[in-house]
Amino acid sequence: MKLKLLSQLHRSMFGQMLVLSLVFVIGVVYYIAISPIIGVEVVSQDPVDYTVEKVRQELRSFIDIQLNADKPASEYQYSPAMAEIVSNNPNFQYYLIAGTQHYGNVDAPAYYQKYQLDDLLALNQKINLDRLCTNFYEVINEDAGDGYVQFNACSGQYYYLEFYGLTTPVVPPQTSYLDYYQRHLWGGGRDLLLSAIGVMFITGFILLYNLRSIKKLANLAYSFNPKKLHQKLPENGLPNEVLPLVQAVNNMIARVDETQQKHNFFLSTAAHEMRTPLTVLRTRLEMLDEGKVKDKLVDDVRRLINLVNQLLRLMRIGGPKSLDSQVDVAECCRRVVAERQIVAAQSGVELAFTQQTETYVITGDQGLLEVAVANLVDNAVSFSQAGDKVELTLHREGKLTVSDSGPGIPDDKLDALFEPFAKFPPNRNGHGLGLAIVKAITALHEAEVSVQNRPEGGAIFTISFKSPSL
Repeated sequence: MKLKLLSQLHRSMFGQMLVLSLVFVIGVVYYIAISPIIGVEVVSQDPVDYTVEKVRQELRSFIDIQLNADKPASEYQYSPAMAEIVSNNPNFQYYLIAGTQHYGNVDAPAYYQKYQLDDLLALNQKINLDRLCTNFYEVINEDAGDGYVQFNACSGQYYYLEFYGLTTPVVPPQTSYLDYYQRHLWGGGRDLLLSAIGVMFITGFILLYNLRSIKKLANLAYSFNPKKLHQKLPENGLPNEVLPLVQAVNNMIARVDETQQKHNFFLSTAAHEMRTPLTVLRTRLEMLDEGKVKDKLVDDVRRLINLVNQLLRLMRIGGPKSLDSQVDVAECCRRVVAERQIVAAQSGVELAFTQQTETYVITGDQGLLEVAVANLVDNAVSFSQAGDKVELTLHREGKLTVSDSGPGIPDDKLDALFEPFAKFPPNRNGHGLGLAIVKAITALHEAEVSVQNRPEGGAIFTISFKSPSL
């Protein structure tokens, strides 16, 4: 099922939008995260440069804290990482100036006078402009060790740092493509990538929400009774892309309903109008002299009258009807068996009724239920031979079965057996309306009728009723 859904994804409007969104996100990821690092050779950082930068960051961080503190610290305390560097470099020396505060493990700075930074500070203070910034830095590479000098006077703040004597560098961590990605790509492309993913998720959410609404609409359409087309698909809350289709379907349902009503009216009227002339014709035929021709004509007219009566009954069942009576299914079965007992006995067929429950009360129409049961019994008796048995069974869970020992029904005929004018075999007597009437009556009572062949021979018809009325 999942593979079939994926194979049909390109035919769905929502699927196409989802695929295009995925392609867009993949393209963004490739452009931002993959393309820039293709062909880039990851080179490990020089240990000396790594150590100098690490010390500079530690000292600079301490200076920034002191410049913004209400009460600056009296001395600089090594962090664990800084303490490790100092322990491995016994000749390490530093000197810091943060505003008016001085820190260091030496009495005076070694490079402050060398680079004449006091003159640079005096010039900056003489000009005295807030927007004037003076900055100086220098990397120290001497035999005594490596170090760094930085001077900054900006916006009324002044700091200076120097350190030197680093002879034993710290081994930097191994650099990988992931590290490179995080440093150079994620920082710059993060917002764009997150925006693309966010748009994709929002689009997916909107698509799933509308797809769920359309799914509910489809389930509602499947639940419609084709004989009761007064229902319409809801048009509120649907996206504009789907609304024209739903409106067209509702318009088609209305036209089909109108056509069906005209069709039913025609059949009902025609059948009703045919009853009177057929009755008159039968009366006149019976006035003729006795003979084989008279018997054949009377029998033909009788069958025509029976067909008209069945059509009228089928039309009445399919029309609007309210069911508000309490009907005992067991009592209906007992009445039908009593009425059909004589006809079955004349054919040499045993008719039996078995009850697993004394009563089974539902809301319905007693007359119509008796017609449905009688049609099933008549059908079973007609397929039975002398000495066979037709058995009705009312089960405790609300199932009524009618079984016979006849020839059974071909599997390819089972689905069409309850359609109007369906007969098996085709040359069998009757008009093929009896089982169609059974289906119409059971549908009216919100029950289901089914048929299957018995393993030992014959067929078994089952009517499944709802739970009994309380």
